[in-house]
Amino acid sequence: MKKIGYIRTTVKKEIEEQSEILIAAGCSKIFVEAKESIDFKSKIKLSQMIDTMQDKETIAVTRLSILSSSVQSLLELMHILEQKKIILEVVEQNFISSGIHTLNELLFYILEFIEDIKVEKQAYGMQEAKESGKRLGRPPKLTAKEVLKAIELKQNSTSRHIANRFRVGRSTLLRHIARSRKSA
Repeated sequence: MKKIGYIRTTVKKEIEEQSEILIAAGCSKIFVEAKESIDFKSKIKLSQMIDTMQDKETIAVTRLSILSSSVQSLLELMHILEQKKIILEVVEQNFISSGIHTLNELLFYILEFIEDIKVEKQAYGMQEAKESGKRLGRPPKLTAKEVLKAIELKQNSTSRHIANRFRVGRSTLLRHIARSRKSA
């Protein structure tokens, strides 16, 4: 029977990675759903793909999180696939919907699905923040003005005294000074 791959991503490099995995899994055709927003609800390519499929054909995805962004919509999709007698294969999780799975296995897959969704949303948020110019991570201990002042004071004072004055550790002070000199 025919095996068709489905890719849904907001990150372009993931398209290549998922394509390689799906081709290795034996997919003859791959549908790609690429969007800029993590919350895209209308999965047009997925609907088109399901409409063209026949009994006993297989949809292959790399992870369950590719199909849906919520447990509810995943269950609805699984119901549609079951009605149309379409088999679902999740390559990275070794899951095939036509096989018999224990409750523990299904719960494990659902927990893994929820974790994948969290990671995907976090990665998208970080990517969006970087693109908008926001600095990620902990804020610096010293401002640019304080670093310049520290460099000025360093000519007449020790690093330890200057660090105490700005209420930071000596290594933190020296690291900020070194970064300032590198960027200048």
